[in-house]
Amino acid sequence: MNALIGAQESASVNDDMNSNGSGMIGESKPKGAVLLSDGRIIIGRVGAPPQQEATSSKFYFWVPPEVLIEKTQLVVCESDIANQTYKFYAIVDEVRRRSRQHNMGGEVDESDNDLTYVPPFANEGYTYAEASILRVEPSVLTSPLERSYVVLAGPDDARLAYEADEIDRPLEVGLVKNGGTQLAGPGVIDLDYLLGANGGHMNVNGAAGRGTKSSFLMWTVWMLLHKAREQQASRPSDAKRLRVVPIVLNVKNFDLFHIDRPNQDFDREKHMSTWHELGIDDPKPFQEASFLAPQQRTNSLAVNTGRTKNVSPYSWSLSDVISRDLFRYLFAEVDTNDPNFGVLVLDIEQMLTHERVNDDGVAQRSLRLDHLPKNTFQGLLDWVNAQMALSDDKRVLRNHHTSTWKKLNRRLLKLVYEGGGVLRRDDENGHPLDVVRADTSDPIVVDLASLAGRPELQRFVVATIFRQLVEARTGTNMIGGLIYLVVLDELNRFAPRGAGDAITELIETVAAEMRSQGIILLGAQQQASKVSERVIENAAIRVLGMTGPLELGSAVWRFLSDAARRKASSLSLDEKLVIQDNFREPMHVRVPFPVWAMNPREAGSDPDSTPAAADFIDA
Repeated sequence: MNALIGAQESASVNDDMNSNGSGMIGESKPKGAVLLSDGRIIIGRVGAPPQQEATSSKFYFWVPPEVLIEKTQLVVCESDIANQTYKFYAIVDEVRRRSRQHNMGGEVDESDNDLTYVPPFANEGYTYAEASILRVEPSVLTSPLERSYVVLAGPDDARLAYEADEIDRPLEVGLVKNGGTQLAGPGVIDLDYLLGANGGHMNVNGAAGRGTKSSFLMWTVWMLLHKAREQQASRPSDAKRLRVVPIVLNVKNFDLFHIDRPNQDFDREKHMSTWHELGIDDPKPFQEASFLAPQQRTNSLAVNTGRTKNVSPYSWSLSDVISRDLFRYLFAEVDTNDPNFGVLVLDIEQMLTHERVNDDGVAQRSLRLDHLPKNTFQGLLDWVNAQMALSDDKRVLRNHHTSTWKKLNRRLLKLVYEGGGVLRRDDENGHPLDVVRADTSDPIVVDLASLAGRPELQRFVVATIFRQLVEARTGTNMIGGLIYLVVLDELNRFAPRGAGDAITELIETVAAEMRSQGIILLGAQQQASKVSERVIENAAIRVLGMTGPLELGSAVWRFLSDAARRKASSLSLDEKLVIQDNFREPMHVRVPFPVWAMNPREAGSDPDSTPAAADFIDA
């Protein structure tokens, strides 16, 4: 407070000062901020000259010489309008300084081009700020009156500005920024928007390495788990308590394979205060996280991830793929632009599938054993080769051109040989991913980074997870109230804009229809403009890390104000802009420094681990 008021001693203001500023502020004529008896600080007054008129969404106010006003500060002003007092909550978009000279030439003439000249009767300029209205209480669409006092907002005002008082299920996502270094208490989002009641899903956008997208998503997961654990401890038998299962897809190196270890860069003296302000007294890394990585080609072990403990392999045999209804996702990349190929894939899938319906109405699939020489991917490849050697009327599946069969053969050959670890070439059984849980669990981390050279396999793995969750959340054995959180970075690779393949359509279905069934996508990317419009538009919570001006100029960000775009292009690593449907402007928050390691360097040396060498080719 003292730093804001400055060198001049604050003056008190009589309690009878009216809301439009007609009361006297004392004979001392202060040129700094004014401290009211109730602790509020007056920093300026609304002005409305031509070109800077107040509107229902924006107003301008001037500040005296000894007041420091900053961009991103929250302010409040009151105006008496039609016998009703209205309170306007606003955020400072920009701070400007204006000379009293009409143009720059006047400034030059005043000193006669002498940089050392000080005029005896200097005519000082003035500072004013532009503020966007976040909320008006009582709710009304009007503007504040000129000369209304502008007061610096506090934590309670910040909560009201972003309507936190109306949120029944809040989740803290950071501390609200209130200038360069000041904060205004916790900023919250509405879980009804995130987890399916009024909307669903979260999407984070940010530049590579500077947007800290994964960090924010893991922070969100940590807070959701923290809230779920609290409710589990306080009311274990409550069917309506929060229950979450995070599934984290690791797309970069093995960075997220260390979230159960302390971050050696975390400085308790420096970073702990932010956690305390959010009500967290003793934050710890993710305690019981589980880790899965592709199975090695020649044995039953997972590829080397730098960990020697708690890493399980995953893979699929042909039998696994058929029984889980995944066959079409193996060929999604090709299927998109070739309908003939797609029909052949579907025909083969139907031929290989034996399906029966249980008494409960659930279809159960298995691999038919009467067509292939061996019930493996190699057996399927041998069968395709044999079919190609036959004339069209002798093939099991007729009416498909030989060129289409050849294309299938090439595609299958590439899959079988390049996916020898993930797709078991000669094994009748694999280790399929099983991410279904009965109650809250710590993150299930699934590696995709070791498949970096094979994007079709990466997309297949993602599809298997979503497919499994869709079946789990729509079957008769569905566990009510359980919410699956799927964390997926580089979303543009898995659901690209304009694509129509089976995997993109599956992710779009999850984004558009599955929030009410408890599947929530926590997605991220460098450029939202490159992601399926259906996926982006269905994200009820959107978050911006530092983002480049080219991306911010795309149509997907057209709804942002110019001030929000400027902010987004200059955010620091620990800052985010949070966008929720009922926020008039994005909420600018500072995010705590993570106590868990976000990469091997932050985890430090581990005596139980070995270097993650070039095992990628063995996947």
